Amino acid sequence: MSQKVKKTMLIFMMMIAVAAVGGYSFMQLSQFGQNPTGERLERIKKSPHYQDGSFKNRHFTPELAEGTNYWDILKAYMVKVENKEPKQPLPSVKTDLKNIQSDKPVLAWFGHSSYFLKIEGKTILVDPVFSGHASPVSFFLANYAGSNVYSVEDFPEIDVLVISHDHYDHLDYETVK
Repeated sequence: MSQKVKKTMLIFMMMIAVAAVGGYSFMQLSQFGQNPTGERLERIKKSPHYQDGSFKNRHFTPELAEGTNYWDILKAYMVKVENKEPKQPLPSVKTDLKNIQSDKPVLAWFGHSSYFLKIEGKTILVDPVFSGHASPVSFFLANYAGSNVYSVEDFPEIDVLVISHDHYDHLDYETVK
């Protein structure tokens, strides 16, 4: 093997090692959570849905819809979509959530999955995403202009927080923190 090939292979292996260490380090960020330990882990293990070291669905749930494959999904992401983002900020009305005076139920929708309810004096916040992005990192999946007019400071004390599932467009680490 020539010296040039050896040098190229060494550089390639070093790049793979740096990428692996970088990827591992990135995944250690607090936004990605951590594995349960101690009392919490013991409580989880008692769940009838926890089997062989992880939670299991009670019924078969395919990873992909029938007739779909990962290659088709990857190709779809590579296609440029025209007019997928609004050209102007989305129109919105900012409600003073701390001073709602109504005997009727009140609903404030914040776009996508996030909304606020006030029912019978109780405040409920569902799937809060107020960091400006639906991603564990700020430079990816930014909110559309006009859809992010509220901040955490705009809310009264919350009685119930509902997280429907742990995707970043339903569970924003910065907001929950």
